[in-house]
Amino acid sequence: MTEVAPRLHHRFAPPAPLPPNPVAMCGREYWPRLAPSLHVCDRSFMRACRPLRLTNDQLRQLKSQMLHEGYFHLPPMDWNLPLPEMADVIRRLASFGAPPVLAFHYDEFWLMYKQLEPLLRTLLGDDPVMLPEFWAWHVDPKHQGAGWAPHRDRGHTSLLPDGSAKVVTLWLPLTDATPLNGCLYIVPADRDPTYGTAEEGWHGFSLADIRALPARSGSILGWNQAVLHWGSHAADRDTPPRISIACEFQRRDVEPYNQHLLDFREPPDMAARQAAIGHQILRYQHMDDVGDDWRACAQRLVAGADPPDPHSTGIARAATA
Repeated sequence: MTEVAPRLHHRFAPPAPLPPNPVAMCGREYWPRLAPSLHVCDRSFMRACRPLRLTNDQLRQLKSQMLHEGYFHLPPMDWNLPLPEMADVIRRLASFGAPPVLAFHYDEFWLMYKQLEPLLRTLLGDDPVMLPEFWAWHVDPKHQGAGWAPHRDRGHTSLLPDGSAKVVTLWLPLTDATPLNGCLYIVPADRDPTYGTAEEGWHGFSLADIRALPARSGSILGWNQAVLHWGSHAADRDTPPRISIACEFQRRDVEPYNQHLLDFREPPDMAARQAAIGHQILRYQHMDDVGDDWRACAQRLVAGADPPDPHSTGIARAATA
């Protein structure tokens, strides 16, 4: 359960119809008008957010499952956030042809991860930090949508000698993910003969060991970055899109995977937020080609913000082992 103050109740107003203008979408004033029921850099709203309440048994179980199978799956949580409205803004961005990751302009997307502090401390030690590496998906069966192809994120070097993770990915579905709309598939670590080895590029597992991971809206999927996983191809049927977000986190006591780490407990201000979003669009264009107009938008977002300052709110100093 989530403990939140009454101020987390949401404003509801019909969004104004806005044209898909990449230049306008680089401006800070655009986002409150696109989704008036969501929040943009509302510090009082963000401070009111409290961590999810997870039981000790849940935390022990997910830590054990992560160590032995390389992933975990928790049922839907009581986020006290408007997941349907969050999914709807991604749906609108996709209808514009815009990268769904632009939804991270809104506080609600950062607050989902802020609420996961107890889980992150269980997996990554007392002082986990957020990598500025995140994404959002709108996998639409009507457009033959698909998730990302089979891959390991960082491979066996992202594991400690005892097999625990230096870095993890947390994937959150905002709509139900099913085999028909592109749910995730994974090869559990204990069923993958090359997992955690230098031979991980060779896939020697049995097809029968592939595991589908259908997930209801509001549930939590997490994995280390050595397991093989992918998003499937959606069926050409009358099925709702799969809408989801993901972000990476690492231990503080290992060498940083990115020069600028984020403090997920204090979501970044608008300048740092826009720069991070722009970097994601450019970083993952080999996985999702956004086209020239949106690539230019991403470059404007990056150029329009000052370089991250480790002393500013929302930025954590990079740590070395």
